[in-house]
Amino acid sequence: MDAELQGELDACLGAAKEVLDGLPEPLASGPEVDPAIKARLQWIERQLLNMTAKLKAMQEDMEAGLSLNEMGFADPQEMLDLLNDMRVQIAQLKAMSLALGRSFGRGL
Repeated sequence: MDAELQGELDACLGAAKEVLDGLPEPLASGPEVDPAIKARLQWIERQLLNMTAKLKAMQEDMEAGLSLNEMGFADPQEMLDLLNDMRVQIAQLKAMSLALGRSFGRGL
């Protein structure tokens, strides 16, 4: 089960990094971008950075050999549920960033 959890964790971390790397950035020389769009993009970035930090910490704990109980999980399913929830959140943040990217004319 640990290999499955590690694989899910790695996949979730990879998805978060992919969305972070793909966040649109308004062009410095382009037209002025609506401050509300900038604020939303910054919020998305903060959410992704927080999730990435949590996932990295979980990954380090697993690599250090901590048990699920020591990591704060009652059982493997609880950790899988958390990872699934985080994956859904990452997908939602990606969709939001794509929509915002189109808002200022820079499709992803």
